Amino acid sequence: MILAYLRFFHPEMGSGEAVGLAFLAIAAAWLTSLSLRVQAGKREALIKEQIQFLEDRHEELREVYLEQEQIQVELRRKVNELTSLHRQIEEMNVGLEAKVRERTDELERLNKVLQSANEQLHELGRLKSEFFANVSHEFRTPLTLTLGTFKTLLKSPLPAKSKALIGTGLRNTSRLLFLINEFLDLAKFDSGSMEVRKQCIDLAALVRAVAANFESADRRRVHFQGAGAPVPLEADLRQIKKVLYNLLSNAFKFSDPDKGEVWIRLASRGDMVELEVEDNGIGIPRDQLSRIFERFAQVERRTTRRYEGTGIGLALVREIVTLHAGTIKVESELDRGSTFIISLPRGAASADAIVAGDDDDSTMVPTANDNSPEQAGPTSDMQGSGKRPLVLIVDDNADMRGYLARLLSGQYRIALARDGLEGMEQAKTFRPELILTDLMMPRMSGQDLLKAIRKDLALRTTPVVFLTARTGMEARVDSLESGADDYIAKPFDENEILARVNNLIRARAQEREIAELQKEKLTRFLPPQLADLILTDRADQVLKSHRAEITVAFIDLRGFTAFTETAAPEDTIAVLQEYQAEMGRIVTGHQGVIERYSGDAMMVYFNDPVPVLNHTEQAVRMAMVMRQRMDQLRKEWKQRGIELGAGIGIATGYATLGLVGCDRRKDYAAIGAVTNLAARLCGEARHGQILISERVRHFVKDLVHAEPVGVLTLKGFHKPVSAYNVAGLAKPRPAGGNGKTKKKRRD
Repeated sequence: MILAYLRFFHPEMGSGEAVGLAFLAIAAAWLTSLSLRVQAGKREALIKEQIQFLEDRHEELREVYLEQEQIQVELRRKVNELTSLHRQIEEMNVGLEAKVRERTDELERLNKVLQSANEQLHELGRLKSEFFANVSHEFRTPLTLTLGTFKTLLKSPLPAKSKALIGTGLRNTSRLLFLINEFLDLAKFDSGSMEVRKQCIDLAALVRAVAANFESADRRRVHFQGAGAPVPLEADLRQIKKVLYNLLSNAFKFSDPDKGEVWIRLASRGDMVELEVEDNGIGIPRDQLSRIFERFAQVERRTTRRYEGTGIGLALVREIVTLHAGTIKVESELDRGSTFIISLPRGAASADAIVAGDDDDSTMVPTANDNSPEQAGPTSDMQGSGKRPLVLIVDDNADMRGYLARLLSGQYRIALARDGLEGMEQAKTFRPELILTDLMMPRMSGQDLLKAIRKDLALRTTPVVFLTARTGMEARVDSLESGADDYIAKPFDENEILARVNNLIRARAQEREIAELQKEKLTRFLPPQLADLILTDRADQVLKSHRAEITVAFIDLRGFTAFTETAAPEDTIAVLQEYQAEMGRIVTGHQGVIERYSGDAMMVYFNDPVPVLNHTEQAVRMAMVMRQRMDQLRKEWKQRGIELGAGIGIATGYATLGLVGCDRRKDYAAIGAVTNLAARLCGEARHGQILISERVRHFVKDLVHAEPVGVLTLKGFHKPVSAYNVAGLAKPRPAGGNGKTKKKRRD
C-alpha cells in the first residue's frame, strides 16, 4: 500500500528508492506500534495494581467497619449491663438504708441495755463491797477475841509444846486478820472512803521492822542499802506497813526456799523518796507485767498453780501508793527475779519531826513461816519404831507440816518436805508407804510430784493423797483423774484424815501381801524371774517374741527308766523331788531360768529373760556344781539300792524366745538349734560328763580344762558336731612355763 502511494504521488521516485522508503515506513510503523503496545501493557499493569490496591483497601475498610460494628454491639451490651447494675445498686441502697436504720435502732437499744447493765454492775459492785465490809467487820470481832486469847495463853506458864501450838494459832489468826483487813481496804477504796492519816515516819526503821518478820534463823535473807540512817517520810504508817509486807511476802513466796534473798534499797531523789525491793525469784513473764497490779490477777491461771494467793496484794499496794500521790513500777526477768520501784513524795517530813509509830493490832503483820532446813528433813523418830509405816508430808507451809506431823506421829513414822522437788528426793530416799501432799507449792506442785511418782518404777504404786483448799465435785474429780488415790479438802477433820490414811496404808499392805502370794504361787510353776516379770507392767514387753543369744544347759538322769520299772511310784516321786530340789537350788544360785521339768530332765536358760553377764561361763560353773552334788546324791542313793547318775549337755547360740500355748495355759519357750544341741549332747553324756559344743569351749577355754570326745553324729543335725567334756577348772599357768610344759602336765 505504501509502495502504491509513492508511485501514485511521487512518480519520479525510482523503484528501489520507493521500496526503501516503503520499508522504512513499515519499520517506523512497526516500532511505533510496538512502543504503543509496551506503553499499553504498562498502563494495564498499573491499572491492575491500582485496582488491587483499591480492593485491598476496601477489604481493610470493610474489616474496620465490622470491628466498629462489633465494638458498638459490645458497648451497647456493656451499657445494658451497667444500666442493670445501676438499678440493682439503687435497689440495694434502698435495702441498706433500711438495714442501717434497723441496726441503728438495735444499737441504740443495746446501748440502753448496756447502760442499764453497767448501772447494775456498779450497784452489784457497791453491794459486794458493802457485803465484804460487813462480813469482814463481823469477822474482826471473833478474831480480835481469838488473838487476845492466844496472847494471854502465850504469857501463861505452859509447857513448850503447848506454847508452840499457841504460837501456830497466833500466827495463822494474825494472817487471817491481815487478809480481812485487805478486803476491808479494797472496799474502802471502791467506796472512796479510804482515809490517809499522814504523819512524819522513819521509813528506814519501818522497813527494818517489817523485814525482821521474814528473816531466817540460820542465815540472812534480807539485805539493806540506805536503811542505816533515818529516812523521813510524810505518810500513813499503817498503809505503808501493808505495802512493805505485801512486797516482801511476794518476794519470798516466788523465790527458792533455800536460796531466796531480797535486797531493799532506800534513796532520796530531790523531794521524792525511792524504795526498791528486789528478789532473785522466778520472775514475771513480760506479757504479764501489765496486769499484775489488777485485782485478783494471777500470773499462773491453772487450778493447780504452784503458788497460793488471793490476787489482791499488789492491787492494794498500787491503790495505797496512788493515794499517797506516788508511783510504782516493776522490772522483771524470768528465772532471775523482779524489782518493784516505789516513788513517794517526801512531803513536809524532816528528821526532827519523826514520831514513833504505834503498834495497833489492826495493823499487825503476820510472821512469815519458818522454812528452816531442819523442819523439812525427817523427824527425829525416823530411826525408831521401824515397823511403823512411814508417811511423807509435803507442804510449803511450815505450820501445816507441823500440824500434820503432830497428828500422824502417834501411829506413823514421819518424813517432811517443803515442796514437790524435795518431796521427790525424800520419797526416793525413804520409800514411804503413803505421801500426803499439798497441791500449790513452789518449784514443783503436787500435780507435778504425782506425775514424777507415777513415772518412777520403784514408787509408782505409792498412795498419794492431795490436800487442797479447792472444794466441790469438780475439784475431787480432777484430783482423782490425775491419778491421786484420795482427795482431802481443807479444812479437814482430824479423825477423817487419820481414817483415810490408815485405810490407804492398810489397803496397800494387803495389795503387797496379795502380790507376794501370787508370786509364791507362780514360782511353783514358773521360774522366779518370769514370775517377777509377770507381776509387773514390763511382762508383755519382755515376754513377747524376740531373738536373743542364750546358753542352754540340759541335765538328765542316767538309769532312771530302769529305776522306775522296779521302784514304787512313791519312791520315784521322792527321788525326783530330792533331785529337782537340789538342782533347782543350784540353778537359782547361778541366775539360771528353768524352762521346764520333763520327768527326770531339766532345761535351763541363761541370759533370757533376765540378762546374765558371761552367761556361758555361768552355765558351765553351774554344771560343775551340779556334777559335784550329783556325785553326793549318787552315793546316798546307792546306799538305798538306787543306781542313778546324770549327764549334762551345754550349748550356746541364738534362739527365738517368747510365750507359746493357748489363752488359759502358756509356757515360755526357746525355738532354735541351740536347745536341740544341748539336749542331744546331754543324751550322749555318761554319768559325770559335761559335754559342751565347740562354741561353748571357745568362751570357757580360759576357765576350764575341756577334753575332746570326738566328732558326734547327732539326731537332727546334718553335719557331725565336735564335742568336749569338761574335766575341771583350768590349772593356772606356772611362772616361766610354756605351752609344751603345760600340755605335758595335763597329760
